[in-house]
Amino acid sequence: MRLTRIYVPSGLPSDGEFALPQQEAVHLRRVLRLEAGQEFVAFDGSGAEVRARLRFDRNGRGAWGEICARSFPLVEMTRRLVLYLAVVKGERFDWAVEKATELGVFQIVPLLTKYTSVNPSGRERRERWQRLAESAAAQSGRVAVPEVLPPLEFGDAVRSAPGERIIFVPDASGHLPDAQEAGETWSLFVGPEGGFADEERLMAGEAGFREVGLGRRILRVETAALAALCLCGALG
Repeated sequence: MRLTRIYVPSGLPSDGEFALPQQEAVHLRRVLRLEAGQEFVAFDGSGAEVRARLRFDRNGRGAWGEICARSFPLVEMTRRLVLYLAVVKGERFDWAVEKATELGVFQIVPLLTKYTSVNPSGRERRERWQRLAESAAAQSGRVAVPEVLPPLEFGDAVRSAPGERIIFVPDASGHLPDAQEAGETWSLFVGPEGGFADEERLMAGEAGFREVGLGRRILRVETAALAALCLCGALG
């Protein structure tokens, strides 16, 4: 039986006990109905995970884990894929964050382009996306959590994108960089359903981006994001 996995952002000790976040303590006790003495897995995003035994305080609000074993599973990608994804309305961006995390993305940058139809403001949406990434990392067995950065305008993103730079456009005939020769960080730009504007493509080309296509069909933003990640080795 697969053990419950939880994320502990405050960090895990090498041995001994650690306190669980209150929200996780309540979830383990009241939702999952775990009892004291049962085992679970915790990770802190550093690459390590521990198998621990559960302990509750008397009022049931606080919980601790007693470490039984510590390991460093080889589940993370060696290549760092940074996804610059055009923001879309509704829950579709939420879904993309969750699935990109499951596929092993290193970082997610909400992208604001000429044809982006929504501009997320304030911290609430970003914090929600970060929580979704944490939950998806726990569910999928990862030992790292991708950071969801603040939204960036296209020009700022082009200038600051690290490593190999790739922009996905429907009519492109270019190829991905050779995996053996390329660096460990790849920046992947996926635009809105209206596509990237001509001036945006020109700007990216002048900055050294490769234009790569995703086939002959028109994909929705979230579908294109996952296709791009898989094409660049997310399943490897």
